[in-house]
Amino acid sequence: MGGNVYPNKLESKNSMVFRGSAAAPGTCGELVQGTIKGESYLITCPIDLWSEVVVELSENGDYHGELDKSCRAFKMTLEYLGKKHSLVSIKRNSLLPESKGMGSSTADIAATCLATARAFGSELEPSIIAKIATAIEPSDGQMYPGITIFNQLTGEAKKYLGQAPPLKLVIADPGGTVDTILFHNRNDLASKNFQKEPMVRQAVELVTRGILTEDWEMMGRGASISAQANQVVMPKPYLAQWRQWASEMKALGVLVAHNGTVMGMIMRPGGVTAEEVADYIRSKKPEWNVWHTSMISGGLK
Repeated sequence: MGGNVYPNKLESKNSMVFRGSAAAPGTCGELVQGTIKGESYLITCPIDLWSEVVVELSENGDYHGELDKSCRAFKMTLEYLGKKHSLVSIKRNSLLPESKGMGSSTADIAATCLATARAFGSELEPSIIAKIATAIEPSDGQMYPGITIFNQLTGEAKKYLGQAPPLKLVIADPGGTVDTILFHNRNDLASKNFQKEPMVRQAVELVTRGILTEDWEMMGRGASISAQANQVVMPKPYLAQWRQWASEMKALGVLVAHNGTVMGMIMRPGGVTAEEVADYIRSKKPEWNVWHTSMISGGLK
């Protein structure tokens, strides 16, 4: 999806309408999420499933749509740019289910920010988009290129680890939803995160070293440790079964949406294919939603 700007006449208003478009990837949860010394740590896991957004605006117009978070992102982007235009519409085409931990809200917000800027012929740095996103709600870091250590509360990119490994993922959603804002307002969240900090430290070290050295097995071990550690915060009732299947399929490891419902399996190159594993999971759990996709580097397009 390109970022071209193409003003057209809006006949009913007889005024110029400016359009900008952008797309942002979703995530398969996170490779690691938790805290270290009380500070939020998240290692991104962008995937090849996207939210595409087209923003239309004019000097006078009425907004048509129901995307509240995207509307806030539009207004905050206008404020950052120092512009005063009316929002006509935000149109979204997304493959990402909502409230599952697949970064759908962040993708919508990030794509809206960039689409709004592009309507004026401008681009936005990932750090600006991240600041806007985290001002609206705790966010994933898929607006940053590559794989990144990210603070989901402040929007700060702590460290760029490298490009995404060329690996396939199988993703399963057993059902249910999670409200990101309610999750982060839990009274017991800080104590639960403190409880799992030793495992998070180990997971961050393994995933970081694995990506920097292209040792995908080490990365998978780290992701699996973080997934297991998160059982004290948001237990996945099927995680033990999921890990057993991953072992049988000789996968590199598993990962989860730490504040969502989905689980992921990192497939070994040259081994059992993601398609085969997805079909196997569907045969065992026909009531689950199952996808297969690829890990990709973050960044908007």
